[in-house]
Amino acid sequence: MSLAAGAAGGRLGAQTTAPVTLASHVADVNGDGTLGIGDAGVMEQALFTSRGFGIEPNTGFDPRADVFGRGVIGQDAVDAVSRLLATSAVPSRPVRRPITVGWHYGWYDQIRRPLLQQTVRYLGGDYLSNDPVVEAEFNRLKNEFGITVDALSWIPRRLTPTILPNFRAGYFAAANAATRYVALLYEAVLALPTVGGRVDFHSAKVRSTLLQDFAAMAQTLVEARDRYPTRVFLLDGRPVVFIFASHAWGLNPDDAREFDKMTTVVAEGLEAFRRVYGEFPYLVGDELLPLASTSTASPDRLSRGALFDAIYAYHAANLKTTAAPFGLDESYGALQRLRLERATEAVRGLESRFTNQKVLIIPSLAGGFAKHGLPTLSATRQAFANYLKLLTRHHEEVYLPQEWPGALGTAALPAPIYSVGSWNEEYEGHAVFPAQFNLALTESEQQGFDFSMALKEAFGWNHYAERDIR
Repeated sequence: MSLAAGAAGGRLGAQTTAPVTLASHVADVNGDGTLGIGDAGVMEQALFTSRGFGIEPNTGFDPRADVFGRGVIGQDAVDAVSRLLATSAVPSRPVRRPITVGWHYGWYDQIRRPLLQQTVRYLGGDYLSNDPVVEAEFNRLKNEFGITVDALSWIPRRLTPTILPNFRAGYFAAANAATRYVALLYEAVLALPTVGGRVDFHSAKVRSTLLQDFAAMAQTLVEARDRYPTRVFLLDGRPVVFIFASHAWGLNPDDAREFDKMTTVVAEGLEAFRRVYGEFPYLVGDELLPLASTSTASPDRLSRGALFDAIYAYHAANLKTTAAPFGLDESYGALQRLRLERATEAVRGLESRFTNQKVLIIPSLAGGFAKHGLPTLSATRQAFANYLKLLTRHHEEVYLPQEWPGALGTAALPAPIYSVGSWNEEYEGHAVFPAQFNLALTESEQQGFDFSMALKEAFGWNHYAERDIR
């Protein structure tokens, strides 16, 4: 049987002609954490099958074997896994799969969204965030395409009354919720009072609001841990909370008193969280872009960065300085790698003010936006795949060995960690779920699966759906 025959009914991408060396976690197709004979068996069983373009794969297709992210299992895929198994130093070589974090939003209350607020459209049609059937479908797809952790967009009920009830009725009630890890994404600049888009920590209202929100976020994670089948994502034994736009904290970079106040308020917030959850949160600040602008960080940025256990960027592009559409090409990838290098230099030696542990960099793999009124990042499936591999290679071959030697495999860093961007943020356009259209996608080669299949090519399927992160 030929590959063409096996792929009949739809072509999901260009075929690979030259031999490819797979990452070990991609070749661990049975997901048991080792490379061994079981992986070869999965590949042989899946040979010459194809996925199809529907949300549900074709009957008989095993997504685990799709090591090239093409939706087609050819002889070259089987051979690629076999080559890696043959070169393993021991019959069963341990594998450490990266941990991937995707933003998951719960504010979809209407079947039909306003025209300019939907810049991608889910392949299965519009959906509601309180629908557990749709959320179960999302979970299955995220496991297939390699997204491990859902950072739930958290906005307090005083601002958006439906979001937390939507999560309870939809996400947490999904039949396969037990396959998912949960973190939170605190929408700080929406939740906290602001002055001109910035948060004034001299304000008593900011202090009381932050303490209230930290306690309420802890309660959400208590429910994720104790009431629902989901698992809470832990680093260093603490539940992980990402903060959106923490770089907007502080009115005046030269006001040392405000930064002292900020430290006090955040410390009180950590304690408010601990009283509810039982552990302090592992805070990840949205600081990577400001720190990446130069290899010498300003004192205010370092003061703010020291409030967190780790730093990340919600997305890689700095749209305020980009006047026109831009492409996700080799030069753009090189720019983002340079930013990671600069950030590494800028935070070298920086420790968390509260733990005295080194601040970890979590790279953002979300290339940028496709949003009305802002410059559009245009990309193809292969350009996105190349971009993912470029940044992950730098992180795992340069940053982690140099800055975190011996840390991989510990509670503080069980595996390399990446933010892969949004799963279902339609308004901003960089969602990676299978979509009917996406303004950032120049030309679809895989009928809306382009970005999700690129993630699959880089990371393989989500092993942690079936085994714990350790």
